[in-house]
Formats: sequence, C-alpha cells, structure tokens
Amino acid sequence: MVEYISVTQDVRELASSVISAQFPDGEIVEEQKAAYGVIAVWTHKNDWDNNDFEFVALQKIEAQLAKAYIMEHYGGPTYNNVVQSTYDNIFGTTAKKGQLDKIIENMQTTVDDTEESVTRTDYQSPNLNPDAEWSSKLSQSLRSDIIGNLE
Repeated sequence: MVEYISVTQDVRELASSVISAQFPDGEIVEEQKAAYGVIAVWTHKNDWDNNDFEFVALQKIEAQLAKAYIMEHYGGPTYNNVVQSTYDNIFGTTAKKGQLDKIIENMQTTVDDTEESVTRTDYQSPNLNPDAEWSSKLSQSLRSDIIGNLE
C-alpha cells in the first residue's frame, strides 16, 4: 500500500527555514503520510502511481502540505501566515477553488454513460413459446402424424 508519494528531500528543502539539517527523516515522513491521507480523503483515491496524469502535481501538493504541517508544528505562530496561505492554495477559499478541487474536476472528465435499454424478444421455440409458429424441416413423407403409426 502506498503511504506517501512526495520526495522526503523536497519536503526537507521546502521546510528548511524551520528544521535543521539534522532533523530526522522519520519526522518528515510522518507529515508526508498525514498529507497523503488528506489527499486520499479529498480525491477518494488512495492508490496513486506514477502513471496517473495528476501524479506529479499531487507530489508537489503533498510536499507543500507536509511542509505546512511541519511549519505549523515546529515553527509555531511565526509561520501562521505561510501555513494559512498554503492551506488556502491547496484546499481553496470561499472565493476560489484550491489545487485539489481542480485535480478532482480533472479526474471526473469521463464520458457519460449512454442510456442502455434491454430489448426483450419472445422465444422462437414452440417448447418455450406456444404462440410461436412452428414448421417441421422434415420431409412431409417422414412425419408420423401424416402417414400414421410407423410400428
């Protein structure tokens, strides 16, 4: 199962103003997993792979979101404006759609199903449909009902 798709080093570079070079990768990965979970909730898809059209954009969104989580946690109120603008950019505001909303719209560019109908026909066999016309393909001379009993 995929736990996150962004590159840990990218998140480290984005959050470099808050964390030191010795900051453990495990802490960054924890925030990446949280960010990926939020993306999965918003997109209703948790099996992103690099063949998906939206993959690279989602990698960047996840990295930005993980950076915001790190700044919110370790940077404190000093970075509130940066964190809020990141959230607004990713999730949107009342005035504009966010990056995730645009990706979700793009995911829904499928062709609408055409209405299908099932056509019902009556059976052609006289065994299943007593109203069906029946004619024998046997020669009339071989039919027992015409020439009588063959005993």
